[in-house]
Amino acid sequence: MKLPAILQGEARSRFLQGIAFGAVATMAIGFAWGGWVTGESARVMRVSAETSGRMSVLVPLCVAQFTAADGALAKFKATGLYSRENVVSEFVKSVASTSMDYSFAKACATGIETEIAKTAAKT
Repeated sequence: MKLPAILQGEARSRFLQGIAFGAVATMAIGFAWGGWVTGESARVMRVSAETSGRMSVLVPLCVAQFTAADGALAKFKATGLYSRENVVSEFVKSVASTSMDYSFAKACATGIETEIAKTAAKT
């Protein structure tokens, strides 16, 4: 059986080099422009999306709990910008069985600031 000319001698090495170059170029283009990601990057994106989705549900509940607490808004307004998360954590310990952590408290404080701004705009 005779091999095709492309698989013999010098042509064979060029053919195999072309295959290798094509594979490397495909991977480089796929990761750079094609949107391919590694497993770790996909895991980080999944966790971020999950957290974002959970926060979009829990923050309005946190704001409602905080504004319902006696004296919470007055203390919130009197506190500086950088320690408002502590005030939120003081008045709201958990929302829908989710305990208060720093990122949740920060998101809730931002929601409370937005709510205060809406209330001020209405009056």
